[in-house]
Amino acid sequence: MTPRMLGRDARRLVLCGLAAAACACSPERANVLVPDGSATVTVMDFREPFSLDPLPEGWQHRTFWRHRPMEMSFTTKAGVPAMRFATRDTASMLFRHVRIDLGTYPHLSWRWFIETEIDGTVDERTREGDDHSARFFLSFATADGETRRMEIIWANRRFAAGEYKFLGSFPHDVANGGAANVGRWHDETVNLAAIYRELWGGDPLGVTLVDLGVFCDSDDTGAESVAYIADVRVSQSPPA
Repeated sequence: MTPRMLGRDARRLVLCGLAAAACACSPERANVLVPDGSATVTVMDFREPFSLDPLPEGWQHRTFWRHRPMEMSFTTKAGVPAMRFATRDTASMLFRHVRIDLGTYPHLSWRWFIETEIDGTVDERTREGDDHSARFFLSFATADGETRRMEIIWANRRFAAGEYKFLGSFPHDVANGGAANVGRWHDETVNLAAIYRELWGGDPLGVTLVDLGVFCDSDDTGAESVAYIADVRVSQSPPA
């Protein structure tokens, strides 16, 4: 977990601890995505299907000991080539190993379409309600060797875009959410450098994004969810 993690949420400690352990115990990272200097770099391209088992080098499906994994499949949704992520009392993460300097590529953009949202009657501020139809799990490495982690989420009911959700001290940036936004594509962009400064302070000089994962789960609420994600990319400037 991050050095600032207080560890008051057991479930997040377990899931994130397992993710960290999987990273530490996995084979040496290969085919790490490093930007070539282009103004925009695609991180996850789902337009052309690739093998999901086994995944190509540079990708990893992180599963959890006591949870069945989410289902993944290539499809076209409302005219957009995408990856479909479905859960039914399940949870896992699809990671892309990267090495992206936040100072050069501060902007993260993507498209998502939530088809089936998590039941919002369970408070998402609690351990029992900590499920989201779609989220990104991000891991950063600082210049002095620290690791910091956060999530970008589709909120259920309690949060609006631009707010933060905290479980213990683990941060979740809310990019979108709510029943009113279900059933259509949304284009999103967040400034990772600005979020980093707000969460941890200081200039993110020398901070590197080293892992970016799609994380879908419904294991706490026992619910179901379906989400589509497309066009995940980083850029030097905000998209026009």
